[in-house]
Amino acid sequence: MLTAPHENCYNRALIINLARQIIHIMQQDKYNSGLAHGNTPYDATLLMKPQEALDLREFGRTLIRRRRMILLITAITILLALLVTLFSKPVYRATATLQIERESAKVVDIDFLGAGDIRDTRDFYQTQFELIRSRALAAEVIGKLKLEEKLFSTSILGQIKEWLNLVSKENKQTALEDLLLDNLTVEPVKNSRLAAVSFTSSDPAQAAEIANTVVRTFKDMNVDRRLSATADAKTYLDKSVQETKAKLDESEQRLNDYAREHEIFQLEGQDATTSALALKQLSEELIKVQKQRIEQESKYEILADANRPLSDRAGVLENGAAYLQALGQRLDKLKAQQQETPGKNTDAPIRKLENDIEVEVNAKLDSMKTELEAAKKKEALIREGIAKAKTEAMQEQDSSTAYNTLKREVATNQELYQNLLQRLKEINIAGGVNANNIAIIDPAQTPLKKFKPNLLTNLLFGSLLGIFLGMAAAFMREFLDDTVKDVNELERTTQLPVLGIMADLPDASSGQMARMSVSKPRSATAEAFRSLRTSLRFQHPEERPVIFITSASAGEGKSTTAANLAGSYASAGNKVLLIDADLRNPSLHKALGVNANMGLANYLSGVTDNRALVRETDISNLYLIPAGNPPDDPAELLASPHMQTLLASARKEFDQIILDGPPVLGLADTLVLASLSSLTLLTVRAEHTRLGMVENAITRLRRAQAPLAGVLLNRVDFNSGYGHGYGSYVYQAEAETGKGGLIDKWMATLKKL
Repeated sequence: MLTAPHENCYNRALIINLARQIIHIMQQDKYNSGLAHGNTPYDATLLMKPQEALDLREFGRTLIRRRRMILLITAITILLALLVTLFSKPVYRATATLQIERESAKVVDIDFLGAGDIRDTRDFYQTQFELIRSRALAAEVIGKLKLEEKLFSTSILGQIKEWLNLVSKENKQTALEDLLLDNLTVEPVKNSRLAAVSFTSSDPAQAAEIANTVVRTFKDMNVDRRLSATADAKTYLDKSVQETKAKLDESEQRLNDYAREHEIFQLEGQDATTSALALKQLSEELIKVQKQRIEQESKYEILADANRPLSDRAGVLENGAAYLQALGQRLDKLKAQQQETPGKNTDAPIRKLENDIEVEVNAKLDSMKTELEAAKKKEALIREGIAKAKTEAMQEQDSSTAYNTLKREVATNQELYQNLLQRLKEINIAGGVNANNIAIIDPAQTPLKKFKPNLLTNLLFGSLLGIFLGMAAAFMREFLDDTVKDVNELERTTQLPVLGIMADLPDASSGQMARMSVSKPRSATAEAFRSLRTSLRFQHPEERPVIFITSASAGEGKSTTAANLAGSYASAGNKVLLIDADLRNPSLHKALGVNANMGLANYLSGVTDNRALVRETDISNLYLIPAGNPPDDPAELLASPHMQTLLASARKEFDQIILDGPPVLGLADTLVLASLSSLTLLTVRAEHTRLGMVENAITRLRRAQAPLAGVLLNRVDFNSGYGHGYGSYVYQAEAETGKGGLIDKWMATLKKL
């Protein structure tokens, strides 16, 4: 028993194996079907190769293939450059040198009239260059030199416009300004503060004159801008000073009126009111009284302290201190005697001195107490005065706030007025100073040599431009060209092998081309047809096959291929029958020089029998059945039993039968002939047949179950980079013959160009 997951895996494996078997059976059926129709299985995937992002070899081959176009466009461009150079007027350039400083020399230290922030040097110099190229300066120069009828364009396009008179009278001034600016260039001199101002003109004297006028006008305009800025600033400052003076006078008047109304006056440079002064004085007096009271209280306490020595108590007295100290000294002396002589009677004097001291101290205490009471009363009165003054000062505080506001307004107006007055004085001084940051270093001189056109430069530029345009046109043509250009691409598109590549022989006639495999057996063309013959034998090894040769459209060399392939078989000893089955446009009888009065069409129509059809040619073992008279319905005749009978009898007599039929597209004849043949060979003309036409032709042949053998690439130009790797190995005699015709090859190449 299988679990559920294992059972699911087993089912999926069965389904995958079944699908693989079905695909294998389908492929085997397709393989057998191809063998039944004479096709050799051909795996197109073997030819598929990944396309590189950039194939330099293909890039080079494209240039080689389109070299005629590139050389032609380059030659035309060089010729145009030469004509333009020869027919252009000589142009002269005159150059003047300016020195441009970011700041002018400071005669007076005035910075507020400067050009703004000039820390960024690039912006500053770029601004100066644009000012030189401004329309205002151009109009000024045109007016000074009266260039209305003297200024002409130096470019060909401008001269054409002037010749055609495309500029209207209303826009003449603008056109003149544009013309002057187009010929004016301003270039900075590297690593310096110099600028080269150049003007180009067909008149050397005019070029120098205009260049000098431009730099002088620019310098003058720079001075004028500075003076204009000074004048504008002076006018503005005059007006501002007057307005500020009026505001200052008005604010001072309001301040004085308010101070008079609220009794505010200045004391020692400070504003004050009566209440504020009184409060200040009372506060100072209160401090003094408090100090005196505190001192008196301290003295009173010391004097009243009986435990202190009498000398300390007497020390706090201002008056009577000496008397008390003398009494104390006498008392101390008596006490000392009493201790020395105990028996001596000193008690009465001691008590008397002590009593006198006490009386004196009490008298002083009473006096100090009276003074202390008076000090306390004075302090209380002062405190009452301070409280009253504070109340009045609080009432006057609102008035003082408004007063201070008016005072600050006066100070602000005063400062603003002083600053503006100072600036006005500086402007008056700067108005007479013409310092300039522009200096003319070298005026323009009349040029002695022309500036352009330069023949060598123009030819070099024309060559580069021609090569560029030629390459662009070549790749554009290559991009738009969908004709057959690559063997690998042809194999990938058709899924058929390319069995042969035939060289293009532009100098050979159609008759010569048809006999090339026999007339020149050692040529590369003959070798290519022999290789094709060998490939077809491997494609269909059975004896006496019928090979049908067709093409997608007319003019691709199918008849030439049929004749050469027949000649190649005949030269190998085979008895070959070549049948011209193109009943609409027959050509083999002309190429092989055979009479075509009676032919295939006559036989199929029943006019003649097959014994009178076959004609001998001048090529050994090669026989031809011409097409005969063109019928009205070729497809019906070719599908008749007579055609099958003819081929059956021809197979008994000839070793090889080759059919030359009409093109595939648009005709039913080809499909009939393809069904009667053993092998079908499709010829494609290199760089002529479109890939889409080839695909459509192969699709029609496959739908008719034609036995497609492969593709023959015809008329390949090996010198164009197309047939690289082919046809380079020839017989020695053929190579020597080619050397003798080297001049003919060069002449042919020149004809192509």
